[in-house]
Amino acid sequence: MSDKFSIQQKYSAVIVLMLIALTLGIYWPVQNYEFIRYDDNVYVTINKYVRSGITLDGFCWAFNTTYAEFWHPLTWLSLMLDFQLFGMNAGGYHWTNVIIHIFNTILLFFLFRNLTGAIWRSAFVAVLFAVHPINVESVAWVAERKNVLSTFFWLLTMLFYIRYVKQPNWKRYLPVFISFALGLMSKPMLITLPFVLLLIDYWPLDRTFINTQDEVAIRLTFKAGKEKLGFLIGEKIPLFILSAAFVFITAHASRSEKAIYFDFTQRISNIIFSYSMYVKKLFWPMDLSIHYRYLAVPVWQICLSAAFLFMITIFVCKYFKKYPYLPVGWFWYLGTMVPVIGIVQISQHTMADRYAYIPFIGLFVIVAWGAEQISSKFIYLKKILIFISVLIIVLFIAATHHQIKLWTNTVTLFEDALKKDPNNYIANLVIAYELAIHGENEKALYYDDMALKSDPQSSVAYNHKGFVFIKMGNRYEALKNFEKAVQLDRRSVDANFGLGVIYLKDNNPEKAMEYLKKVIEINPDHMEALNNLGIALVKKVMIQEGILQFEKALHVNPGYKDAAGNLQIAMEMKKKIENRK
Repeated sequence: MSDKFSIQQKYSAVIVLMLIALTLGIYWPVQNYEFIRYDDNVYVTINKYVRSGITLDGFCWAFNTTYAEFWHPLTWLSLMLDFQLFGMNAGGYHWTNVIIHIFNTILLFFLFRNLTGAIWRSAFVAVLFAVHPINVESVAWVAERKNVLSTFFWLLTMLFYIRYVKQPNWKRYLPVFISFALGLMSKPMLITLPFVLLLIDYWPLDRTFINTQDEVAIRLTFKAGKEKLGFLIGEKIPLFILSAAFVFITAHASRSEKAIYFDFTQRISNIIFSYSMYVKKLFWPMDLSIHYRYLAVPVWQICLSAAFLFMITIFVCKYFKKYPYLPVGWFWYLGTMVPVIGIVQISQHTMADRYAYIPFIGLFVIVAWGAEQISSKFIYLKKILIFISVLIIVLFIAATHHQIKLWTNTVTLFEDALKKDPNNYIANLVIAYELAIHGENEKALYYDDMALKSDPQSSVAYNHKGFVFIKMGNRYEALKNFEKAVQLDRRSVDANFGLGVIYLKDNNPEKAMEYLKKVIEINPDHMEALNNLGIALVKKVMIQEGILQFEKALHVNPGYKDAAGNLQIAMEMKKKIENRK
């Protein structure tokens, strides 16, 4: 027994080294990649708290903000730590994501090795997780720190749970609870974890009174006691309470965001179609994109997708005793997708590659254990299946290598999205932003117009056109686009700010103040609006009121040079006026 254990330990050590080398080799190029001007700006490049590093103010902000739609303080703190270590060197942030992904891969291997005793199947699941192209978005995108970090705590929670099951007591339950809480504080998508723990209670922990006829032997290093379903649910009540709390927090955090609502039929259609499309991407990940536009899917495709999902579900339910890994893997996939599948539609994308990071683990389990099931019945297929498995891994590595290159910078990423969907509104808009920043104004306007062609009601595209026309010195076109943006969205910060800037340049401080005050009403920390409102007040000879606005702008950003210079000028003007008196 000890010799067998020693051999297993050696195999495990070799597998871990292989997983590290494989993942490092694939993701090595990301150290030279840039921040993406899509969410990376929100999470890092223009986030004053993250760009201050680890500070008391930043720590308090992380635990008190629902900025970016979520309450995920650990994600903010991890990014602040990155700034402390790497400054604005994007490569450092990418390295952190890769390292966490490596840890996740290793933890996944140990999780299923400890659950089943099946070293090579567990290794196959971990390799698929490490190299599958759909996971590139979660690893190569700095803004998806929340995804890799929360998954780390997800897997750690499950490992602690196995330890608890070996000898149930509150001391062993406490790490499960704490690790789950830390995961939720990284990303609330983990709310489904207690349900997954119930799944593994059935298989492979075999804690239920349902007797399986699993022909692929499970070699647990311990014997879990049989428990009634009521007990298994009851012991997870603290975890369910945590999940419910984070559902409430997330709903509250998203309440102020501009949600996109589709009718019930559209949402159901999208859910059915997305579930089936994710499965397609498991086997054929050649059409991955940073953004999947919401499309009206033909009825026949919805019906075909529904039939496909229904048949698989019936099959796994029919053979749930004989092949218990099937319902566990399938319902792992279906269940963990629930928070992001579109039951609550909050944006104009139907699906996202990053959403598959945890759910695909369930499908990987089906593939690994299903292959073993087939080869155990037909011995002559064993070598063929090994060859096919290796070939699949090689093909996935090649596809992942190609997918990673797309993340070099913003333009390479979104140009790929446009190749796959020329009418992609978000892709056109992001490229327009990027081109304008680099001074290519005419090209930027072209992509803005393409975005408006896809979505004529986009206040964001009109806003951006307005700012591009300001840069080009075309006041009339800028004013026209900002006014159109305000018509579409009266609470548009950018449109109101743009109008305020135009009227200030027109030497119309009263009109400028009207719009700038709207901006500050919506966003009290908009330092440019505070600074420009200060200028407008000074022009109206309301010096003290102007000084107050400059001071507020400097409170938001002490390094804001324009506000500091304007404050000094205003103070000198105030002194001159007082001296005259």
